[in-house]
Amino acid sequence: MFDDMKKILFILLLVSPCVFAQTGIGTTTPDASAKLEIASTSKGFLVPRMTAAQKTAISLPATGLLIYQTDAPIGFYVNTGTSASPTWMRLSNDWVKSGNDISYTTGNVSTTGNLTGGSSTSSKLSGFGASISSKSGNYSLVAADNGTVISFTSATAVTLTIPTGLPDGFNCMIVQQGTGQVTLAGSGLTPISRNSYTKTIGQYALATILHMGSNVVIISGELSN
Repeated sequence: MFDDMKKILFILLLVSPCVFAQTGIGTTTPDASAKLEIASTSKGFLVPRMTAAQKTAISLPATGLLIYQTDAPIGFYVNTGTSASPTWMRLSNDWVKSGNDISYTTGNVSTTGNLTGGSSTSSKLSGFGASISSKSGNYSLVAADNGTVISFTSATAVTLTIPTGLPDGFNCMIVQQGTGQVTLAGSGLTPISRNSYTKTIGQYALATILHMGSNVVIISGELSN
């Protein structure tokens, strides 16, 4: 009889994990939507803490695996990739929300997509300065020059080359800071300007370049030949 009771108890121990769908630590009534609920009003839940190198060394990390990285950039990281090809994404707290506004004050913000305003008639960009670069000789524009001011300081004539393939809407301003005249020349395209002028008129002259798309480039400003 005693042996039969031990067998029954053993079977109950084996099936008990299947009987209870939720597990509670610090609570006898875990939420039905949670497999595990930890309840406390005086202590927190501590996830594994490790360095970036230790994180990278985790073998086949499961999708959704969460760790806390102790060296820069410090913070919580979750694997949003796969075990075979992990992608560790930092749960950033660098953004600050105030009402309907968000701000970011640490480092730079970049995107490979588009930035779209909420209203095409009222959305505005403000508080931004233009990047100014100084050139002492000939130079060829690149996509990264979009929205910048390029100052030529040469005392002798120089050439600014406008290549094909610049982004649609590309625009920049040219300043003849030195005494050397700046010639705006196309490579694979012919810049369009009023009176076909292609050179800055003299020291401190300003010129603008605008790519309308399909390698149609308009130049304007204080130009001559």
